[in-house]
Amino acid sequence: MKKTISLSTAWALLAISIATGAALTPARAEPVIDRALSGAQMLNRKGCSVLKVSFNFRVQYASHFPIGQGDELRVSVRAIDRAQATALALLRREAIRAPEGRFAAIKAIDFELNPAGAPFLRIQFERPVHYQVAQGPDFESIIVAISGPTASAACKAEYPRAAAWGTAIVAPEAQPAAVVPQGTQRSKERGSAPLSDADRRAVAATMDEARAASRKGNHAAAVPLLAKVLKYGENEHSAEAQELLAVARQKSGQIDAARSEYEDYLRRYPSGEGHDRVKQRLAGIVTATGDAAPKLRESSRAQGGIAGLGGSAWSMSGSVSQFYIRNDSFRVIRDPSLPPEINADPDAHRVHQNSVLSSFDLIAAWSNPLMKSKFRFSGTEEHSFNETGDRDIVAVSALYGETTIKPWDLTTRVGRQTRNAGGVQGRFDGGLVSWQGTPWARINVVSGSPVLRRKDEPFKDEKYFYGASLDFGPFFGGFETSVFALEQRDRSMLDRQAVGAELRYIDPFKSAFATVDYDVHFNQLNAAIFSGSWTLADKSTFNAAIDYRKSPYLSAWTALQGQPFLTLYDMLKVKTKEEIDQLAIDRTATYKSAMLGFSRPINRHLQASADVTVTNVEGTIASGGVDAMPGTGNEYYYSAQLIGTDLFRDGDMYVAGLRFADRVDSNMYVLDFNSRFPLTPDLRISPRLRLGYTLGDTTDLREISVLPSVLVNYYWTKDFSFEVELGTKWTQREQAGVTDRETELFVTAGFRYDFYADDKTRCQPVSINCR
Repeated sequence: MKKTISLSTAWALLAISIATGAALTPARAEPVIDRALSGAQMLNRKGCSVLKVSFNFRVQYASHFPIGQGDELRVSVRAIDRAQATALALLRREAIRAPEGRFAAIKAIDFELNPAGAPFLRIQFERPVHYQVAQGPDFESIIVAISGPTASAACKAEYPRAAAWGTAIVAPEAQPAAVVPQGTQRSKERGSAPLSDADRRAVAATMDEARAASRKGNHAAAVPLLAKVLKYGENEHSAEAQELLAVARQKSGQIDAARSEYEDYLRRYPSGEGHDRVKQRLAGIVTATGDAAPKLRESSRAQGGIAGLGGSAWSMSGSVSQFYIRNDSFRVIRDPSLPPEINADPDAHRVHQNSVLSSFDLIAAWSNPLMKSKFRFSGTEEHSFNETGDRDIVAVSALYGETTIKPWDLTTRVGRQTRNAGGVQGRFDGGLVSWQGTPWARINVVSGSPVLRRKDEPFKDEKYFYGASLDFGPFFGGFETSVFALEQRDRSMLDRQAVGAELRYIDPFKSAFATVDYDVHFNQLNAAIFSGSWTLADKSTFNAAIDYRKSPYLSAWTALQGQPFLTLYDMLKVKTKEEIDQLAIDRTATYKSAMLGFSRPINRHLQASADVTVTNVEGTIASGGVDAMPGTGNEYYYSAQLIGTDLFRDGDMYVAGLRFADRVDSNMYVLDFNSRFPLTPDLRISPRLRLGYTLGDTTDLREISVLPSVLVNYYWTKDFSFEVELGTKWTQREQAGVTDRETELFVTAGFRYDFYADDKTRCQPVSINCR
């Protein structure tokens, strides 16, 4: 099912609508859940479009299929954080607007829960294209490089960090950015052969030596090292090496050589934050020497921009959607030891959900040579038709403004936002200030109030936090690290006090993420997590994860569980702070898990994958009038999956999966079959069948379930699509001689409209029909 959005009383005064989505599921919980996808960015280069899809939580790439070509790409990912993985169980399907890409031809981007394995990101193309897929270096994104109808080794899945500031700007095709006097132009030769793994390691090591020499002010030693890097073919260090070489020559008094390096940089790298820095340094040399300033060539994006700034650009994008959702159940319980019930059971038919979910998501961005800014608004409204008098549910997941001052490399973001680094655990209301002090170090300062549910008002629980983090890297070719400290309070009472570190590693074949969070107030380890992926030369992929964490994270607020108090201050009237802290420790369980997965393409039409996971949740003790919670012991989960594509006609896809869960009290077996079949280029039908069988270990439980469903997608235009899903679930449960039969019916029907406008469109930005 899809997510949706609309207006809200107080929030509607701050924006025009509300944006995100909600998922249809037979669950009885609040249907408006968190958004998994944060946004999508596109960077157009010569012969290549690079797509970055960002998530609202940390993800680990698991595998993708088809491997290098197709009209639909499925990228399997795993949530690194357990809490987010649990929340995904409520998610069915979610979509975001596909940005424009010259070579991409993307029809739709959505994210879907996969009952047979890991959740997957699906990218549908208008025609078969070639692509490469990689883990995003922030571990909150997936990068896809699309070269169009022909394969290109130069089209690599690498997204420049300098261009990653906004989700709305689509970078233009690379073009000359400056015309410089002929007397100062100088052609610089670089290798054209692709780099081997040994070359990449050599380049990374040389860059580390050059950076160290530059930091010490030893520019004479840095110059030959940086020149050595530039003799290799274009790589991830080339732009940085040329900028540092120009700076080293300038500080060594070699002004003409520095000017030549700066000018060559501008020709090679006509966009990004480095371009702006170099342009300002070149302008400083021109001013100091009294030469005529190079005349910048006005790009098409600058026309209609802010007078006197040049190169100004704006864009606006978003989506509007509305879905009707209904979920009914019909239940019959038969106990042969009791006489038949003559009167109808009022609970035999229940309407679990009967509502309309409306959504609006908006991103506006604008930039000039001095700064760039972004506004994001995303929220949801659910209007219920149930006779129980349920109130409309209105929620805002994102509402913030962001500005970056380019000359200072200073970024600020204020409002409701999501952050999964520096000790911050997801969504909060507050502010973030980030300063890139050097090319290898960034300082982040954050403060705000955590937001547990999107429908919560700002500062609902009167909790607030403040913290700082330092990011270093990349170094040694692909390592980055962060250290952080954060303190959270409930008014004046200490709630959480943590220090920790994160380590990230990325190269073309491997990625790894690790983090440690330690609470210095409770003197206990909150989390120690590792997640990694390794792709071999034959495209086989290994995945592994180890997770140790407190569940929930240790905080004094946890002491309220099972207590007749609404706040810690109410509790403090009858208990000391030390007693409250002990209750918090008593109520906090420890979760441990380990996972190992493997996927391998059999041929261009088939891929097989499998994984095994073991989990253990330690119990809690009885205290404060709250009973103990027993531990689960070791529980084992196994899954295997086979994916096929283009088997009967171009564009079809079939997935068969098997899962087995060996739990403490029962064993569960699940068979899952689903497919996608294109009836026409714009009409697709996706039937699915799920069979489940559960057998009790400690009881005589036996449960059988059958869940058939069909999803129909119709793309009226690239921006306007309709969706209908119909399904039912039959369940028969037998235990202690009692038979319980239940039938559930569910339907989802609605539309989604995506819009986009920028300074190249001949219409006003308030018009959502601009294309």
